[in-house]
Amino acid sequence: MVFRIAGVGLFVCLLIVAQSERPTLKPESQAQSANQDGTDAEAPAPLTCPAGGPIGAVDLRVRSPQQGAQPLPLRTINHVTEGDTILYSPILRGREKRHGEVALVMTPQKRGPNEKEALIVTDPKPADKPQEWKVDRTTSIVAYVYGPEGLSKKKVRGFLAQDEVLVAQLADYAEKTAQTEALLEALSNTDSSSASVNAALTGFASQYGVSVQIDKNAPPAVQAQTLFSAMNPQLATFDPLASSGTAKISQTVGLTATAASLFFGSPIGGLAAGGTAMLLDLRAIAFPGTQFRSSFAQATPDGINLCGQRNPAPPHTRVAYIWANRIPNTPAPSIQVGAASYIPQRQKTPVPVDVPERQWKYLERARNWTLDAGGKKTAVQVLKLANQRALELDVSKSSVPAGEYHLAGFWDWTRFEAKGSIFVRPLSDFNNAKLEASSQDRLLAKSGKVAVTLEGDDFEFASKVELKKVGDEFATAQSTPFVLPKGLRQGPQSHMDVQIDAAQLDPGEYELLISQQDGTAHPVRVKVLPNPPQITNLPVLANEGVTKQHFVLKGQRLGLLTKLQTPGAVLQLEGETAADQSQRSVTVQLSSNPKPGTTYPISAYIEDRNEPLVFPDGLKITGPLPVIASSKLSLPTGVAVSLLPGEFPAGSTLTAMLDVKNIEPQSVLQLECGGDASPRTVLHIGEQTEKWSLQQLSPDQLFVSYDTSSLPAGCLVEGVIDNGSDGRSQPYTLARMVRLPQIEQLASTNEAGTDGKHNYTLTGRNLEMIEKLGWDQLTGFEAADLPAPIPGQGQRQTLRVALPDPSTPTANLFVWLRGEKTGRATTVAYTRPVPPQPAPPPPPAPAAAPPAASPTNEGNSTPDAAQRTKAATPKPPEQPQNPSK
Repeated sequence: MVFRIAGVGLFVCLLIVAQSERPTLKPESQAQSANQDGTDAEAPAPLTCPAGGPIGAVDLRVRSPQQGAQPLPLRTINHVTEGDTILYSPILRGREKRHGEVALVMTPQKRGPNEKEALIVTDPKPADKPQEWKVDRTTSIVAYVYGPEGLSKKKVRGFLAQDEVLVAQLADYAEKTAQTEALLEALSNTDSSSASVNAALTGFASQYGVSVQIDKNAPPAVQAQTLFSAMNPQLATFDPLASSGTAKISQTVGLTATAASLFFGSPIGGLAAGGTAMLLDLRAIAFPGTQFRSSFAQATPDGINLCGQRNPAPPHTRVAYIWANRIPNTPAPSIQVGAASYIPQRQKTPVPVDVPERQWKYLERARNWTLDAGGKKTAVQVLKLANQRALELDVSKSSVPAGEYHLAGFWDWTRFEAKGSIFVRPLSDFNNAKLEASSQDRLLAKSGKVAVTLEGDDFEFASKVELKKVGDEFATAQSTPFVLPKGLRQGPQSHMDVQIDAAQLDPGEYELLISQQDGTAHPVRVKVLPNPPQITNLPVLANEGVTKQHFVLKGQRLGLLTKLQTPGAVLQLEGETAADQSQRSVTVQLSSNPKPGTTYPISAYIEDRNEPLVFPDGLKITGPLPVIASSKLSLPTGVAVSLLPGEFPAGSTLTAMLDVKNIEPQSVLQLECGGDASPRTVLHIGEQTEKWSLQQLSPDQLFVSYDTSSLPAGCLVEGVIDNGSDGRSQPYTLARMVRLPQIEQLASTNEAGTDGKHNYTLTGRNLEMIEKLGWDQLTGFEAADLPAPIPGQGQRQTLRVALPDPSTPTANLFVWLRGEKTGRATTVAYTRPVPPQPAPPPPPAPAAAPPAASPTNEGNSTPDAAQRTKAATPKPPEQPQNPSK
């Protein structure tokens, strides 16, 4: 049996390679004969075989005694019984002559009590003309025997009529021949579907005990390769006609060599080069002088073409070819169509059926299949798919309108009809298919496996779904699982569930590729969305009595918001968002005057999403907003440089009386520099520290004291009353921090400067703030030098400046801070220094008396001399007074 398997495997593999282009090679003798008689153009194409050679085309039919019944091919007959006639007719091509004799070997379905022989062997008849044999009993096997050199009935009878075991082996031979013929027919037909090839391969494998899993969706060549790669490559002999595996076969070295050369010798190379394949040589050796060779049939439009090995026979040996066919003798099948009974137009479609086992085995012999509707019959091809328990309906070449049909056929001459309906429908183009709105909203990037629903079209014939990114030339389609609500080909289905694995998907455009039986992938656009915005500071607070208010949303991806809606107000999103989309301003305009504590839901509409996100308590109405109505500052004393309105010296303690409204016990005062992201200080009513104090003097008055040493110069100090959930007041400007120079002394150096100016020295702190100085607010003279620190005295500085003499003796100094156009008055007044009084002339000296030589006064000055010395010593000049001290 392994010999048979290996041979068929080799043939099929070669046949697949050649089936797309199989040229016909005309034997040289036939070509010469055709050329000689000039009938080459009109002569029928010569018969060819995929392996071996043609042994003759014949028409074998069975004629029924029923009136008007046309003879039917023996190859597909289901009943051969008493009164039937088996007809033989040679099919001759051109000037072909059919030599030899033919005979039939039949096995009765039941043997009579007095019958000893298990087989009926007819007398040989000439093979060159039509013959017929009358059948006198129901027959289960009919074997056709052809001897090109004639037949000996005695030898045939003696060879075949051996025992019951031989009958069983002949039946097995007929079964295996049928399976082989079915496989060869499926593989040689370029229109065969993958399902039909899979069924033929599976049936072939089951006959020969080969267990292998074959993918029915794979191409036919791959399916065949899978099967034959699982077979044992070693060759062995198998004789289906022998009573035992070895009794009727001469296991000689010569026979083994013949088998080996048959498959591995030069014939393989020649056949492969000609585009054909080697077929298993079922050889049976009965006895010396006669060699039986098996054959298989190829269906032709007018009969069958028998193929067998044409190699020379041993000397003094005649060759006889045998072809066997089993007759099931079963009644017309009872077929129940299954649920998947919807088939697409112009396609080959399997339809599940329920058929009794005995009838199912030979259901491929049913003929003249039609789809019937309203009295109109449309012929269709039907193929049994044994491994799927289904019938393949081929309407690819028929124009079958959409509608409901009934499947019918003939079992020999008897018409039968399947129970249940067949529905023919067009394939979908999926032009209207789209993701269900809620499914589109759930399809988020990096969100794992997401079940979505497609709708808008008929998905009943969808057989494969893939996902592919749009606009990425390197993207590959990924298989995506899907589920049909009813199942494949079980009727119109307006939606389909698909599971998309979004764990590794980025936001963007994708397409679902939906394929049907025709293999065309139809794209359906979908979007993988970014995660929705997150709003972290809800609810939006709106104060009672304020018609139009502003609120800043905070969170993530706020730029995706397209619209906010609420029944209690009109919410208007501002166009611009923060660069990181963490803030978004919204204007709230109340549409009524709701009471504090009222809440409303907010519906947030998001880009590329169908349904809004709903925040149940997104808007809350609070009490009236707190208000800082006015303030009164108390400026520090001893400030030498004048302040402009709204200014406050940096570093001093700010004290102010605030007139407020709508404050509560839990209200707080936030002090901040204008433009700061967060407040500098939060002051609680009734609390006091070393740096600040906030006290409530009356329901509408607050007194605040705050050390401004931590605030930078230029800070615009703003106060905000925060009532918590009830809202915040508008910022109220209290003062602008100004850094002023502290002038301690203005002194003249008594040094003359250039251009009639005099040099002066300023002593103090923060003198670097001074850009110009002068004696009025319009005329200033630039301070050319930078302040110099006084060693050992911290931040005290001196600044040398050159100024003209003031116009009045007691003029005040004006200073220009850096960047200012007008001088600021100071309390530093210049007092012109009083010049020193000249010393009075000395009195005239009296006449000199002779010096007294007194030893006691020696070395001491006289009073007059001392007075003269004192008078000659000048006093130091007086310094101008500094009124700032």
